[in-house]
Amino acid sequence: MALYLISIIGGDLLIFILNFFLNPNIELIPLIIGCAVAPVALIAWDGVIATFIRRALPNKWYDYKVEWRKVSDKECKFYDFLRIKSWKDKVLELGVFTSFSKKKIENPRSREYLEQFILECNYGWSIHLWNSILGFAVIFCYPKAFWLPVALPACIINFVLGMLPFMILRYNLPRLHRTRDIVEKRESRSSTPQEKSEASQEK
Repeated sequence: MALYLISIIGGDLLIFILNFFLNPNIELIPLIIGCAVAPVALIAWDGVIATFIRRALPNKWYDYKVEWRKVSDKECKFYDFLRIKSWKDKVLELGVFTSFSKKKIENPRSREYLEQFILECNYGWSIHLWNSILGFAVIFCYPKAFWLPVALPACIINFVLGMLPFMILRYNLPRLHRTRDIVEKRESRSSTPQEKSEASQEK
């Protein structure tokens, strides 16, 4: 959380400083207001998008069975190339909206438990992706004179802060799927003939 706030505040200060010294056409008071409003507007807008996706869209769109949401080997290699293991634990997630925390996947208790986390993980990376893209809509809340010097840089910072957890959640997915498959096989071997028969009837 601290790193996330430092990134937002630091980026906002950098936007202010660059405009203050390099943009003589911009007035001080509007610049201060514009820089102060940008992070608040982006965080609020991100929250609206996240809440809509998690609360309004059906679980079946994000279920572990949805093939196109799975991560390919090429994508995983790309994340390894970025050395994601060395920095992924330092990046904030939107757990407040998704109820997902990557730390919890260290303790898989059952197949149902893992399937739930795959579901939340799929919601999570979708939220971060759409936050990153739709965050640029905040530009149009500003006067045109502030689009390029203030709003666009703020939205770029928002884009980067959204794409980092997006990649982390995508990176975690293959391990979740592999662990779920292992647990399913283990549960299948340990179940009694009667339980197998009941499970078959339920299907």
